[in-house]
Amino acid sequence: MLRKLFASVLSLCALLPCTAQDYSTDATLLRMDGNCAVLECSGIARNKKEAVEMAKKSAVYTYLFCGIAGLNDGRPLFGGTLSADAQTYADRILGTTNYANYIRSCTVADRTNKTAGKDIQVFATIELYHESLRRTLEKAGLLQRDAKDISLSETQEAIAMPTIIVVPFRKNDQSYEDAIRTNADMRMAISKVNEGFIGEGVETKDLLTCLNNAGTYRVRMGDNMSLDDAILINSGADVSVSVDMNQDVNSMGVRVSMTLQATEVATGNTLATKSEISGRKRTSADILCGVMAKAMIGDFMKQISTRMATKITTGQSVAVRFTIDPSSPLNMDTEINNILPLSDILVSWVKRHAKNGKYHTQGRTATLLAFSDIYVDNSIEDGMQSDVNDFALALYQYLKGLDLNITRTITGNSVDVIIY
Repeated sequence: MLRKLFASVLSLCALLPCTAQDYSTDATLLRMDGNCAVLECSGIARNKKEAVEMAKKSAVYTYLFCGIAGLNDGRPLFGGTLSADAQTYADRILGTTNYANYIRSCTVADRTNKTAGKDIQVFATIELYHESLRRTLEKAGLLQRDAKDISLSETQEAIAMPTIIVVPFRKNDQSYEDAIRTNADMRMAISKVNEGFIGEGVETKDLLTCLNNAGTYRVRMGDNMSLDDAILINSGADVSVSVDMNQDVNSMGVRVSMTLQATEVATGNTLATKSEISGRKRTSADILCGVMAKAMIGDFMKQISTRMATKITTGQSVAVRFTIDPSSPLNMDTEINNILPLSDILVSWVKRHAKNGKYHTQGRTATLLAFSDIYVDNSIEDGMQSDVNDFALALYQYLKGLDLNITRTITGNSVDVIIY
C-alpha cells in the first residue's frame, strides 16, 4: 500500500505545472548548426547532475515561454494566454523526460556558481532541435502557423487542392465564348497557362468542353443564369484563372505582357494576381508566351497555396442556395413542426454545422435564402477527405428528417436546394 502511495506521489510531482519550476531564462543563441540551435544556458539545482538536467529543461522552457533572440523572431512559441491543452502539453514535456527528445547534445562548462540558497548553478552549451519541437506542437494543434510558411506539399497533405479552369479575360461585355472564338492569341495564351498548371501537378478543366456543356446545364437549372456563370459552375472547378495577354511586335522582335488572376468560383473571392512583361526577343509569341507562363505559374501557385493553407484551419468556403418551388405551399416564414420559421431552422442548422460556426448570409426573400460563404471542414484524414458532399449529405438527411420534400444539386463548391 505504501509503495503504491509513494508511486502516486512521484507521478503527481512529475506533472507539476512547468511554471512552478525554477527555470533559468538566460538561454542565448550562439549559432545554428544544421537543424539545431546551439544555445548557452544555465541550470540551478541541489547538485550538479540535477543542475545539468535543469539547464536542458531551461533551454526548452525559454524557447516555449520567453523567446530566444534569433529564433522565431525572438518571440516565444507560446505567446499570450495559454489554453488548457497547451499548458498540459508543455507540462508533459518539461515534467517528464520528454524534453530530452529535443536535445541533441549538452556540453557542461568547467565553471559553476553557488547560489544564495546554496544550490549549484552550472553553465552548458546545448544543441536544441528547435524546428522539431515547433513541428510537434503544430501537429498537436497547439501552434497556428502563418499560411505563408506552409509549403504546397504540406497543404496538399492536409486538404484537397483546388481544380482550376483557365478562362480568357473579358473586355467590356464580352463573353468567354466571344473572347476565345475571335482571338487566336488568347486561345494560345490559355493553352500555355493550362500547360503550366498541368506541369505543376494541378488538376485542370478544359474550357471548350465546359463551354459545350454549359447550355445543357442552363436548361436544367431553369433560371436566367448567364452562359459564363454556367460554364464556371458546371465545370466542377474550384478556381477560375483569367488570362490577359497582349503582344507587341516590331522590327526588334516581340514582347509579351501577361496577367493572371485567380478567383474562387463559389464565392468570387480573389486568391492570387500576377502580371509580367517580357523583354523583347527575336522569337515567336507562342514560344515567349510559353516561357512566361512557366515562369509565372510557380509564384502564382504559391499565392494560391498560401490562401488555401488558411483553409486548413478555417475550412472550405461553400455557397448554398435554398429555393422554394413556385408550386409549394411553403415559404421561408412557414413554421416547421410548430417550432420555428423555415428560414430560422435553416440558419440555425448552418450555424451548428459550419466549421467554427463561420458563415455569411447573402440574402433572403419569402422564397429564397442564400449563403455566400459557409465554411465546412475539408481536411484529409486516413486518406479520406471531408468536403462539400459530406456537408450536403448531412443537410439532406436533416431536411428529410423534417418531412420536407427536397432535391439538391452539387456543382463544385455550390449547393442548390429546392424545397417543394
